[in-house]
Amino acid sequence: CPAGCAGLIKQATESSKPTKSTTTIINTAPKESFITFGGGSSTADDWQDVPGIQAYIDTNNYPNIKTVTFEASIHVPTSNQMADVRLYNTTDKHPVWFSEMHFDGGGTAKLLISQNVKLDPGNKLYTVQMKTQLKYPALLDSSRLRLITY
Repeated sequence: CPAGCAGLIKQATESSKPTKSTTTIINTAPKESFITFGGGSSTADDWQDVPGIQAYIDTNNYPNIKTVTFEASIHVPTSNQMADVRLYNTTDKHPVWFSEMHFDGGGTAKLLISQNVKLDPGNKLYTVQMKTQLKYPALLDSSRLRLITY
């Protein structure tokens, strides 16, 4: 092959050499987190804090929040009344919008799940509150927040 031909072959095969490349994989799968409040009881006929059932939540620790729901398992041992439960922002002194849930009564525990709620930005103290229909004990077996982030 003449010198000119060898040069053309070299030029044509240069582009077929493997090149080094890097691939960045970004995990966009949602992440699920739970913040547990615990349990307690109430006999109040108006909204009242369930003693000891509170937690500080800093939304800065949960970037890119997609959804937040409040979950509570409640029962009434005497099966004779209805009860309500909600989350309350103690720092800013207002209920967490759309967190209020209603238990129709009965001795068997029922898991209640709220609509999507919006937490206020920053570090806030949240408290679980309950009220009962007839001032008989209503038991909060467990309560928590479920956060889904991107």
